[in-house]
Parts: sequence; structure tokens; C-alpha cells
Amino acid sequence: MMTRSPLLLLALVLLPATKTFSQGCSDAGVCTAGPIGELELLGDSLHAMPEPRHMARLTFSYAVGERSTTITQGVLELGFGLTERWGVQVKLPYQSASGDLGTNSGLGDPVITTSYDLMKRPGRRLTGLLGMKLPANDASAEADDLDLPMPYQTSLGTTDLLLGLNYRHQRWNAALAYQHVLSQGNANTFTHDLWMDDMDALGYFESWELERANDAVARIQYALPIGDLAIQPGLLAIYHLDQDTRLDSTGTRMAVEGSDGLTLNLTIDARYRLNDAWTLELAYGSPMVVRDERPDGLTRSLVLNLALAYRFGTPRE
Repeated sequence: MMTRSPLLLLALVLLPATKTFSQGCSDAGVCTAGPIGELELLGDSLHAMPEPRHMARLTFSYAVGERSTTITQGVLELGFGLTERWGVQVKLPYQSASGDLGTNSGLGDPVITTSYDLMKRPGRRLTGLLGMKLPANDASAEADDLDLPMPYQTSLGTTDLLLGLNYRHQRWNAALAYQHVLSQGNANTFTHDLWMDDMDALGYFESWELERANDAVARIQYALPIGDLAIQPGLLAIYHLDQDTRLDSTGTRMAVEGSDGLTLNLTIDARYRLNDAWTLELAYGSPMVVRDERPDGLTRSLVLNLALAYRFGTPRE
């Protein structure tokens, strides 16, 4: 009975959260890039042993978007420690979306990052991150010869620069990050007028050749070890620094009023150590504060990730 108690505690933590929030949260890529948000304890528990340099992770993600659109992802992630301080990470997602306007699936936007430990002391680590999010396509997938709205698209269509700092002090983890759009490649043409015979389409944000603004991110987390299980609750703030823009029905570019501002999310991560190499990981996120307009299709009422990770190679000191 005692061996089951950590998993029971995790279920009790997650259950009320899934019933509490019903708006939307967004992560365009930088919030979980590289080491940002990784659950790792430094210096104050049995879990603080040096971990292997390399990692392979397979994640299944389930999310609920606009108008109860269902978004699922399979993400292959590889991380390689090139030296004691320097590493590279790659994420390759495959995404599927279905809802009242149709279905779509395909490769999602890959994320490539490199990270370097700027400071390493007992129980402390400061890591810098540099990366890119690349477009898998131009967000123009169709149903019945009409472009689907952004919640159904597998890509944002943008090329983005990712910058971040991640600081760990024993059980505490804090991160600051920035996502800058280098090029706008979104060719989506979804408007209500084109779908005028379908009343369901009126519930989605219009996104004709959407151009996204940049994001600033801050997150803080605290890890709680319970035997072989570690739980890490936290807060994730995403500030959309300016208004997005799109074309209106006349082809004139206009600002999307209310698309800038704060999204604040409650997050809960968990990691269960199966043995020295394998871990089972769970991540949950749901919003407490949202922007009024979210034409990029990243609205989520909840996100639930389940992952199996394998760590190998010589330990990091």
C-alpha cells in the first residue's frame, strides 16, 4: 500500500485542477525548450545523483483547444551532452487535430536548441539556452477546399529565435525566456466569410495571413521528492509583447485587438524513477489568466503529457 501512495497523491493533485479552469493557454515553443522546465533535483535528496549526459524521450500529449477541438501529439526528443557543460537538444513532433470543422494531421514545428551551463556549483546551476523553432509548413491545411482555422494547423508557419536562462537551486527552478519571430510564413486564409454556410466556423478566431508577435516567458517551480517520485508544481507566465496582425476581408492588414498581454498557467510536473536509466514522466498545464484574442490557435483548456525517458552515457558531474 505504501508503494502506491505517491501515485495516489499525484492523482489527487491533478484531479481538482482538471475541473477548475476552462479558458486557454499557449506555448509557441520556448516554454519547454531544452533544459527549461526539466524536473531535476540538485543537492538535497536521494534524487540528486548526477544524471547521464544523454537522453531520449517519447512523449504523448493530449490537449483540448478552441470549441473542444482535440489536439494530440507524439514528440520524439533527443538530447546529447557534448561536454560537461554543453549540450544540444532536438524535438520532432507529429500532431493531429480534430473538431467540428474537420481533421488534420502532420509534422509539427521542430525545435533545435543548444544549452550551456554558465555556472555550476554544489546545489546550483545557471544554464543559458539558444535555439530555433522551424516551420513544418505554412499553416494552410484545408477541408473541403477551405483553409481550416489555426487550432487545426500543425505549424505556426514562423521561424523563431529562442533565448533563455534557467536557474536551479536545490528544489527551486526559475527560468526567463524570449521567443522572437525571425520570419512570418503563415499563409492561412481562414475567415468567417469563406465559411459562411457553416455556423460552427463563427466560433473560431480569424487568421488570414496571421503575423504573430513575440513572447516573453517566466516560470517558477518547486520540486517535492516522495520516494522514487518527484512532483514539481509551478507557475508559467507568457506575455505576448504586441498585438498580432492579420488581413481583413478587404485584404488590408489590421491589428487584432486584445491579442497582446498575459497568459498565466498552473503547471504540475511529475517524474517517477523506474531505474537508473528509465523514468516515467507526467506534465499537466491549465490557465488561470488568458488573453482576450488568441488567433494563433494555441488556446488550450488543458494539456496533459505522458512521457517515457531513457538516459544514458557517462554521468554529468
